[in-house]
Amino acid sequence: MQDQFDVLIRGGNILDGTGSPWFREDVGIRNGRIERVGRLSANAKKTVDARGMVVSPGFIDIHTHNDLTVLPYPGVESYIMQGVTTAVVGNCGLSMAPMNPDKVNLLKR
Repeated sequence: MQDQFDVLIRGGNILDGTGSPWFREDVGIRNGRIERVGRLSANAKKTVDARGMVVSPGFIDIHTHNDLTVLPYPGVESYIMQGVTTAVVGNCGLSMAPMNPDKVNLLKR
């Protein structure tokens, strides 16, 4: 019996984040999680043709200065369009949270 995925991404150029060269395979997603990568013959509720496109897990930005932009742009569209799904903030000594009451005026400026 063939697996039933919620989403099946077919034929994309996969960059897996390990530093290895890309490879062309399918990605099966079930319950919001990648369940299988390979040449899949399974069915899916939704199929995406990814031929000629890059398929990649989200990228982590470990040094960002987006603390101030998250408040006016809570959907962080610019990050999503770049493939960033996780951002580490506050590692430069200037962050919106937790806010030091002595620095409120500095942050407002």
